[in-house]
Amino acid sequence: MMVPRNGMVTAPLSRRQVLKVMGLGAAGALLASCTPPPGSAPPPSDSDVPAAPAAPAPTGRELEGFTPHLSPPAEPLTLLYWWGNNYEPALEFTNEVIARFSEAYPTVTVNPVAGQDCDAFVTAAAAGTPPDLFHTWDCVERMGNWARRGMIIPVDDFITASNFDLDDYFPGIMDTCRMDGKTWGMVDSAGVFLLWTRPQLFGEIGQTGNVAPQDTDELWAWARELTTRDASGDIERLGMRLPGWTWEYFTWIVNFGGVLWDATANEPTPEHPGVLQALNDLLEQVNYYGADELNAWSAGIGSQSGAESPWLAGNAVMQISGDWSGQAIFDFFPDWEFGTDYGAFAPPPPPAAKQHGDSAVAWWSWPWVIPGGTSNPDWSWELLRFYLSPEYQINVRAKFKEIPVRKSMIDDPRIDWPAAEVAGEIVKGERALTTVMPMNPVAVEYSQLLSEAIENILRLTETPEDAMARVKQETLDRLQDV
Repeated sequence: MMVPRNGMVTAPLSRRQVLKVMGLGAAGALLASCTPPPGSAPPPSDSDVPAAPAAPAPTGRELEGFTPHLSPPAEPLTLLYWWGNNYEPALEFTNEVIARFSEAYPTVTVNPVAGQDCDAFVTAAAAGTPPDLFHTWDCVERMGNWARRGMIIPVDDFITASNFDLDDYFPGIMDTCRMDGKTWGMVDSAGVFLLWTRPQLFGEIGQTGNVAPQDTDELWAWARELTTRDASGDIERLGMRLPGWTWEYFTWIVNFGGVLWDATANEPTPEHPGVLQALNDLLEQVNYYGADELNAWSAGIGSQSGAESPWLAGNAVMQISGDWSGQAIFDFFPDWEFGTDYGAFAPPPPPAAKQHGDSAVAWWSWPWVIPGGTSNPDWSWELLRFYLSPEYQINVRAKFKEIPVRKSMIDDPRIDWPAAEVAGEIVKGERALTTVMPMNPVAVEYSQLLSEAIENILRLTETPEDAMARVKQETLDRLQDV
């Protein structure tokens, strides 16, 4: 489903479930449950984490980009891998790729268990029975809290022993895994947020749909021209669907140079001038169209998901959304041609006078973590190394049209769909890249507070300045409690 908010419709709830439209409302209860119960095994300290052994001469077959580093165990070993996906076509293919790990280690079997969400991981960690490896899926904002509670372990020793090149990641992508001078996970993939367009409609205003607006002012001007109304003056088609959920808000904020967290001071910065500029920019659009009019448009367009979502159905000409909008096209409109039926660009930056720092492009990352208390941390890392290899990354990314986040992979000829090509151009361009919310112990609560406050702003019940001042104080209060 989609959730209409002040006429600003959310993106389709896809495999990421967009955090169940952030899904952060139960954060307090989940955080409270993170402390292991009496009698459970304590999580290992940093000194308990074994360094990855030196590379012996294992017996299995070498896979693409993956050389085994451990000696095959004499006795059969099963590694338990949890991930959140429960989409059957994805499971079938991905499990086939996962099984290739046993071609390198014939006595090791990986047991992938799908549909394991944040709550399941918290429960298993509290019980002292975590999996050997966990894909955070939509739990990335919880990593800081989990690290503080010993539920996950740092992987720096493994990285060093394996000579893994962290610089191969796109700049900024690993910020969601770094806290307190340590690395707490490895990013699998990430969603990049783009400006999606319907090029065939731009001729109505004398523009070509193959060229993006030069800045946000021009974008809004085009959007107003592309907006149509019926005889009663009600909105029929919006030129631009306004950002409507947390990560779309974040995308707009960093586009204006906004910074939400000061990693040096380790504190929230919702009062940053770039944040306020971005929110006032959105507020200007709400005031132009009218909050009631936007709500009426949202209520009147019928289905808000799937093939009939506003942008796909032509009820909105442009939108800010993740690269999964391209996946939806492959699912529902496989005959559509890029550049003719749809387009994608980096979100245009604001005019220089409205920028308050580097205009950045937002990426939402999904890391893997090694749980504290796992009995096989060295094998957890070895499996993770396999997942980071081209054997897994290229095959799975290409199959499901997901963006690889490594410089060595973005130009692979198998990564050849439009959104990936746009992402590659962004990475090689001059725009800054950001995952917006660096790893911190209150990211869940802070994100929820931001989302609720921005909704209030767009409903005209709070000003940006008052809302962000309130969010800062409430987040600082929660930071004191951690």
